Amino acid sequence: MNSYYHLYNRGNRKENIFNKEKDYEVFRNLMYKYLSKNGLHLMAYCFMPNHYHLILKCGKDVTAVTRFMRSFMVAYAMYFNRKHNKVGHLFQGPFQVRRLDGIRDLETVKNYLRNNPLETELIGGEERESYRWLYIRNEYKVNED
Repeated sequence: MNSYYHLYNRGNRKENIFNKEKDYEVFRNLMYKYLSKNGLHLMAYCFMPNHYHLILKCGKDVTAVTRFMRSFMVAYAMYFNRKHNKVGHLFQGPFQVRRLDGIRDLETVKNYLRNNPLETELIGGEERESYRWLYIRNEYKVNED
């Protein structure tokens, strides 16, 4: 397949999924841990207080995305609920995923991620490049199949 995917989800009842700086760090560390276990490549991420976005490149094993997300989301929800003395669902439902069909789709989503912290007024325009929870890899190849 060698396809790119945009994955995203938000907190249950639109509540925060990150309450402290440490939550963002744990989320990022778990993401990297489960990416490497599933053979996926990270192209971009944007973590916001009540939601996240990922852009991943998947090789030939299309089930890798589901395995990755299942392990990653369960691990983070268990951490979050334990750390913040909560119970129940952290996320509003299953993660959403959309295959990016070409370079135009990929660039559109990358620009959306780039502007997300600015549009939600977490940062000012001059701070966009320094938002700590935004990463966009600039090298990529898109298969137009």
